[in-house]
Amino acid sequence: MTARPPRSLAAALALALALGGCAFSSENNPLSSGELSIEKEKEITADVASQIREHLPLVHDPILLAYINELGQEIVAVTEPQPFVYRFALIDDDSLNAFTIGGGYVYLNTGVMEQAGNVSELVGVIAHEVAHVRRRHIARRNEGQTLAMLINMAALAAVALAGADPGLLMLGQGINVSLELKHSRAAESEADREAIGYMVRADYDPDGLTRFFERLVAAHPDPGQIPAYLYTHPAVKERIAATRVDIARADVPRDLRRDDPMLALMQTRLARILSPPPGGSGLHAAPEFDRSVTDPLIEQAEAQRLVGRNAAADEFLAEAELREPNDPRVALRRADLAEERHDWEAARTHLQRAFELDPAAPLVQHRLGVAHLSLDNRTQAAFYLEQAAAGYRPGSLRRKRVEFDLSRLLFPVLDESGISGSAEQGDRRDFRRGERIRWWAGISNRFTSYNPELRVVWRDPQGLKAHVDRIRMNPLGNFSSEFDSSGAVLGIWTVEIEAFSTPVDSFTFRLYADGP
Repeated sequence: MTARPPRSLAAALALALALGGCAFSSENNPLSSGELSIEKEKEITADVASQIREHLPLVHDPILLAYINELGQEIVAVTEPQPFVYRFALIDDDSLNAFTIGGGYVYLNTGVMEQAGNVSELVGVIAHEVAHVRRRHIARRNEGQTLAMLINMAALAAVALAGADPGLLMLGQGINVSLELKHSRAAESEADREAIGYMVRADYDPDGLTRFFERLVAAHPDPGQIPAYLYTHPAVKERIAATRVDIARADVPRDLRRDDPMLALMQTRLARILSPPPGGSGLHAAPEFDRSVTDPLIEQAEAQRLVGRNAAADEFLAEAELREPNDPRVALRRADLAEERHDWEAARTHLQRAFELDPAAPLVQHRLGVAHLSLDNRTQAAFYLEQAAAGYRPGSLRRKRVEFDLSRLLFPVLDESGISGSAEQGDRRDFRRGERIRWWAGISNRFTSYNPELRVVWRDPQGLKAHVDRIRMNPLGNFSSEFDSSGAVLGIWTVEIEAFSTPVDSFTFRLYADGP
């Protein structure tokens, strides 16, 4: 069990309770109804997860996180449909512990990965936490009391940021104490049963879950030291026995996966990251390539691009990639061309190549996340965007942009929008040629602090740009863009809205003749 927090932190917890209690009026308090909706769970867990990213010692190695994410998403895939985007994080802590705050956020201590005897043990822990999320045990626990705790943790993080007692910087310990979720007997039993089912459907040996429980007991002879997510009612040995019974009843096939050679490689990589040799771990060395091969071809490609011959430019870049495949600059320039023509699948392919060559570059991670976001691959987008956020300096413009993209994974940028005549309220889709047509929208509260510039593109029936606006919200948080349709082509028009070069809204409308 995590150690008791220092006195200064305990005092801050008390202050956080007060802050959490007064943070909401009776009208907007998410606890007042005694029921937590999925949308409220998303909102609050997103805020808490943001504070965890800032204050817990997370591991940011992209290769390790890609491995954990792949295992986690295999489990998530067999639980669909799901209302949440799942993110899997590693906390630099050698204790055998794991927790979730709900909302799709799962946290594993590095000790879990280090001491897993095989991949089925590691997957068993992941599956158990996914089960808590999917069954919404936190959101439903004690009629919202856990939600109050999460709000208090966010408030505690704010206290630490305000420069209170240095002891508050032990925030990770405080969060761990509060998030050692001693679920009810029914919730833990349900999570165990669900995890077994997930593992079987994902082709993993569910006995890995039991073996990991036994490993925990062996490592902690004193029951009081067993992590809270295991040490619950029923007693530990009873719980292990229960999982064995559930596995026997499931009639599990004999050839399910236990081993994965990648796990040993990842454990070695983790050891080098946590205890790097003199001179650094050497895990993120810049790729080596021959510039004399690619520079001339890159220059020729840029010359073609400047005169609008993007197809010819891409041919030069493809030749450069063929001659020197280790130059990430080539992949990035090919991604530039693909993004310009809104070919997000091609952009993703080129950016993935750049990521494989230089996985620690936050710019590559960010652009790859945006490409996945544009393709509606929300899980992959979250994975890359969170890595990019960790790589940028807090408070920087680049970090702010990544955080914007992370937020719009879960929440709409605009809370309402529509098309109308210039002097009208409401929304319609048919206009007589010659009218002034207005696109309008209000920004969601979560995004007002970003004050994003929107790019509004009005396209004619052939897809050509007829009018482009760059606008910001007014003091009331509203946007609008007008288009004069006098002399415009008849037919179906489109208005497209982008924020930070990525789509956030779009409408089609019909323009018909202005006379008989």
